[in-house]
Amino acid sequence: MSDVVIVGRANAGKTSACLRLARALGVEDLVWMVERTDGARERRRLPIREAERWLTSGEPHSTRWLQTLTIPVARGKSSRTVDIVDSAGLAEGRVRDEAVRRAMGQTLRALVAAKAVLHVIDAADIGRALQVSPSPFHALDEQLVAIGRTKAFYLILANKIDLPSADRGVEWLRARLRDARVIATSAKTGAGFDEVKRYVWKLA
Repeated sequence: MSDVVIVGRANAGKTSACLRLARALGVEDLVWMVERTDGARERRRLPIREAERWLTSGEPHSTRWLQTLTIPVARGKSSRTVDIVDSAGLAEGRVRDEAVRRAMGQTLRALVAAKAVLHVIDAADIGRALQVSPSPFHALDEQLVAIGRTKAFYLILANKIDLPSADRGVEWLRARLRDARVIATSAKTGAGFDEVKRYVWKLA
């Protein structure tokens, strides 16, 4: 069993990416473990269509704990599993909400312990920022890249390519992070997740 931790800034599309990856791996009924910041755990089961409706939101910090999806992966005659860990979104500066601060602390602990990381970046946000600044990268993402490069497995998902300006953002990320694997994705349409699936499949 391998754990893949999904990290990124708030509203980058981490939970949507997690669910889209599950779809790409052929999962229709999700089984996941919710680990709250107080240490309590709860196992849940939900059809993926319902999960997409209940777990995703356009509001920042809607995910406030670790959500681990256990995904079966067929390997020849055997079946293995990959644990995909969805985490709370990270933010720069002072965060007033104590629950959000605890959730971010939990995310950072999971990131430090992880061997495999999927780093979700809003490519459309990068593209829009390029219109006003030649240096559109957030300091937080710079720090996540530095940590990701220390891991045995690290992928960058340049997400939201279904939105305007995202193509320019993807181009900038690939030029800026030449030594990292950058995959253009859309958690909304599913674009790019067959490629992500091939990389994650190797971890099982």
